[in-house]
Amino acid sequence: MKRRKIREMLLQITFQMDFQKKDFEKSALHFLLNQSLSQADKDFAETYLKNLIARRKEIDSEIEKKLKGWTLSRLSKIDLAILRLGTYEILFEENIPNKVSINEAVELAKKYSEEESKKFINGVLDAIARE
Repeated sequence: MKRRKIREMLLQITFQMDFQKKDFEKSALHFLLNQSLSQADKDFAETYLKNLIARRKEIDSEIEKKLKGWTLSRLSKIDLAILRLGTYEILFEENIPNKVSINEAVELAKKYSEEESKKFINGVLDAIARE
């Protein structure tokens, strides 16, 4: 499966992070592992998700540093989920070039968010990548 489809699946899961507090990781992994993915894709997605959850506070802190006049709570939940995925990749996935992570986040914003969100997401992630 293409990584873009895996990112879309991870976006769906990450989007729910702020809504489902109890047993989130357990149910998220259950959902993920029951998808029709190759074992390599499942391994990639599971590792990605576990690391993103474990580093959520650090990721959110990096995002918040780059928000000018905004807080995380003011962001739409879908934009926040996209920013979390992009930030995670920029900070912790050394085998994924920053340009790819930013482009993929912008593509997710085009598909799942509002028109102006893609520029906002691009700007925040670019600022994180430059640091």
